[in-house]
Amino acid sequence: MKTSVRYGLILGGIMVALPLIFYGLGLEKDDTVQQISGYLNMAIAAAVIFLGTKEYRDKDGNGFMSFGSGFSTGMTITLIGGAISSAFTYLYFTVINPGMVTYIKLKQEEELLKRGMSDSEVEKMAENMAMWMSPGMMTIFAFVAMLLIGLIISLICGGVLKKEDPSAEIS
Repeated sequence: MKTSVRYGLILGGIMVALPLIFYGLGLEKDDTVQQISGYLNMAIAAAVIFLGTKEYRDKDGNGFMSFGSGFSTGMTITLIGGAISSAFTYLYFTVINPGMVTYIKLKQEEELLKRGMSDSEVEKMAENMAMWMSPGMMTIFAFVAMLLIGLIISLICGGVLKKEDPSAEIS
């Protein structure tokens, strides 16, 4: 199995396992856990993309790798992991924990009221946000966020881990 595919599957698996663990422990509505989970997801994505790109360079490239190869390896890992994670996100909000969407909406309305908005303003805002808070849109946002994070990490990893093969240079 290609290194990028294997690490993409690893990334996707971890991105599925974490929310399932939090859900199983009843921590999915804990604000602190959600905040930590967001940072943890970024750190895990960075680590998996870095390790996968490094393994590609060291094993598949015999210790050498161009920036482009490193970048494409990182993005392949991101695309596979993001696709798995996004499919799970949709299942999570529609099958596993469908009440979570309602909880998120209520939490946001509560925050708006705390900021001093009137009930009618909050109601109008909630109507405008309804489409964006659907499981489908949340899935799309999760995938786009993963792509953006993966893009940045892949650019960094491609630059940091590149090592040109001196024998490939034309003399």
